[in-house]
Amino acid sequence: MTIKSEPFVVNVGPQHPSTHGVFRLRLTLDGEKIIDADMIMGYLHRSMEKLAEERTYTQNIPFTDRTDYLAAMTGNLAYVIAVEKLMNIEVPERAQFLRTIMAELQRIASHSMAIGIFANDC
Repeated sequence: MTIKSEPFVVNVGPQHPSTHGVFRLRLTLDGEKIIDADMIMGYLHRSMEKLAEERTYTQNIPFTDRTDYLAAMTGNLAYVIAVEKLMNIEVPERAQFLRTIMAELQRIASHSMAIGIFANDC
């Protein structure tokens, strides 16, 4: 026996606990079958490029930690390394070691948070 049903649209996110605020998923269902899925990205857009247009290299550093809310310092590090390469700045070896240590600590924190979020969602 087949039951006739109308397509039903389900919105998941961006405030849904499983999406963590980063995207919205709009599903079109026919019963329990997914007919269409539309993923809308960009809910964490920070307009960094527009903000950076009117500022100096050093004034942009505080904005770069907003690119990744789980490992903020890695955004700063990537930006500063890019600026240093553009300006041919040689960083002392000790600073490179400290940066590596901090990047690894940020990675551990990010992965720990991801595991915790995954465990919470299950």
